[in-house]
Amino acid sequence: MTDQRPTKWAVVQYWASGPSGHDVFAPHLDIDSPCCFACGWFSERWMEGRSPRKAWERATLERAHIVPAGLGGSSAESNIILLCASCHRESPDWQDPWEMALWISRRPERASKEMEHVDAWLRAAGEVPLFEVALGEMAIAGGTPEKVIGVMRQHSRRAVAHGGELSQGTMAAILRATARDLLP
Repeated sequence: MTDQRPTKWAVVQYWASGPSGHDVFAPHLDIDSPCCFACGWFSERWMEGRSPRKAWERATLERAHIVPAGLGGSSAESNIILLCASCHRESPDWQDPWEMALWISRRPERASKEMEHVDAWLRAAGEVPLFEVALGEMAIAGGTPEKVIGVMRQHSRRAVAHGGELSQGTMAAILRATARDLLP
């Protein structure tokens, strides 16, 4: 069985053409920059020298029905929006399209995938005061960021990622081990 849904690029072109509801169902849409229609989440890596069409197709965004197919919704571009996995998982599966519109209007914006990753490392660092002490000692002793990164990389090899991402707890463990190695 072949996938009957339109391509991501066809969905983007449809909503970018300004149909009724564009500002409601795709408030973050910018044809040149792939992002979740509901929360604006994106990854800087999606573009990396690609045309907008190729970037949208590469983006890890999911085609989501406004009115689910199981409730009679079609697979036409007018009933499909592009959502990140988190938004798709939490979006309403309901027969009234305005439930989706209301849900989107209340959806908080998210930073990029890369900024969320930086934020997770910063929160993990907040859990490990010893890491801050180690960085201070390194600065006083004339240590380099490359040394810190090298030690972190070494300890990262002792960890595993669940679902492709390191958990904040794993990040904190890496930072604790790094701090212990950096301190005299």
